[in-house]
Amino acid sequence: FPLETAEWAAWSAAMRPARIGGQWALTGHEPGQGDVYGRVVLTPVPNTDDEFTSDITYTYARSGQQVKRTGRVVIYTGYQWRGRSSVGGDDSTAAKEVMLVDRDWRGIDGRWFHGGYDETGIDVQLRRVGGDTAILGVDRSGLRQGATQTVKIFVANPPSALQARDVDLGPGVTVTSASLAGDVITAGVAIASTATVGPRDVVIGGVVKPAALVVYDKVDALRVVPDWSMARTGGVSYPKMFTQFEAWAYQNGPDKKPGTDDDLRVGMVDAVWSLEEYTATFEDDDVNFVGSIDPESGLFTPNVEGPNPKRVGQRNNVGDVWVVATYRSPSEASAPPLRGRAHLLVTVPLYMRFDFSVTP
Repeated sequence: FPLETAEWAAWSAAMRPARIGGQWALTGHEPGQGDVYGRVVLTPVPNTDDEFTSDITYTYARSGQQVKRTGRVVIYTGYQWRGRSSVGGDDSTAAKEVMLVDRDWRGIDGRWFHGGYDETGIDVQLRRVGGDTAILGVDRSGLRQGATQTVKIFVANPPSALQARDVDLGPGVTVTSASLAGDVITAGVAIASTATVGPRDVVIGGVVKPAALVVYDKVDALRVVPDWSMARTGGVSYPKMFTQFEAWAYQNGPDKKPGTDDDLRVGMVDAVWSLEEYTATFEDDDVNFVGSIDPESGLFTPNVEGPNPKRVGQRNNVGDVWVVATYRSPSEASAPPLRGRAHLLVTVPLYMRFDFSVTP
């Protein structure tokens, strides 16, 4: 880690304050909650060239929940975003923000997070809003053959007038209705039973969002994301490190084989969650001590730290388990449920942490 590098010399010679004031379109993803879409307004703080206040509004696409946050941002060395925002000034909702500003000031990427180990948060992308319509994303990605569905399309700078013919979701998908409310277009769609399985673009008035949707005929597999993770016990002298899991439905794709590159990701689904033993030793019993998982949300909560007198050898509440998701597609009620699983390692707290913000 040299103090001086050629890359830093080149950057520092051209370094200048980031001119990022204005409106930005927000897209992101929060594990367990799904995709978020919204808008961020950055206002320069008077008499500074590197500080901004932020007004943030976004919607969770799957649930429709709306969130409004306000905060403050400092841009270090022309590109390093360090900020903090909260809902209504409530400190319990505060999130730290670490992001990077693109050199052309048109994009900002990073993460907003909180938790005892910074493990909970949203992966965020900001793109500068111009005068043209921009398609941010959709509330669902899967379109089933032969079905009639409603799709919500999140946009920035929506067109002033909108009709069903202005929304094109690709071959085999007919848009029967379209209405606009704020930055959300609600489209009624009919998917032909003969529609070709595969990705579809979303097109609105000549603006394209590539492969935002996928036409499928059935769900073949369920995958748990992440496929491996770690949690830490705590709650007495140390914070707990939680772990959030998601279940994603897949179709096997043209080769009809699971787990290959052509598999089609249908979308995030509401699974039933449970834990099973990850057998590593004789009479392994970790599943009885490591913690619990919410059967509806997929959030794993670890047990308390410290020796457990109820456990052989008074061991800590640590170990390996399988996190199991079970799902039955509503349109395939007679089919056996699908299962997916991930490996979870539950370990001890991080006993020593270095906080460089504290001055001795």
